[in-house]
Amino acid sequence: GGVQWMTAGRGIIHSEMPEQEDGVMEGFQLWVNLPAKDKMAAPGYQGIAAERIPAVTLPGKAGTARIIAGRYGDAIGPARTFTPMNVWDLRLEAGHRVALDLPEGHTTALFVLRGAIRLGERHTVRAAELAVMEREGRELAFDVADDTTLLLLNGQPIDEPIVGHGPFVMNSHEEIVQAFHDFNGGRFGRMAR
Repeated sequence: GGVQWMTAGRGIIHSEMPEQEDGVMEGFQLWVNLPAKDKMAAPGYQGIAAERIPAVTLPGKAGTARIIAGRYGDAIGPARTFTPMNVWDLRLEAGHRVALDLPEGHTTALFVLRGAIRLGERHTVRAAELAVMEREGRELAFDVADDTTLLLLNGQPIDEPIVGHGPFVMNSHEEIVQAFHDFNGGRFGRMAR
């Protein structure tokens, strides 16, 4: 389906009302850190319809990749980001090997929603499991053990301190205290619907 893409910046209060399809609701919520220089940026919201998300057939007909953010070949995802990142929804067929070229030095994680993949000979990643890769190298290769749906998350490291408390993620304890002070003082605006 489509994607709700929200950039919190200095804060946004929101109510999430996901849509059901045939009585079934499936979703995934990611919170992406912003660099310190952008943490006070104005909040934003992007409602991205499914037809705006490009789908690419992977080599060897191993499956498809929906490019939500970032780039795969000539396909560019519609989601706007503050730092370079890839968010790909991969639908993979059992028995294939997948090899992806990713930027050197970026952080990469694979979250398996359904199915299973094998990383090397000893590591199997199954449904509801997250695998975080080393930053060295450009090629990420794995075998698809079962028909699999997974999210590939890849981005440029920010390498700044992170302090989180409640719904706030900042760079210091003092900034967290200020965020609560701003929220309680009504400086986050009205409920967005």
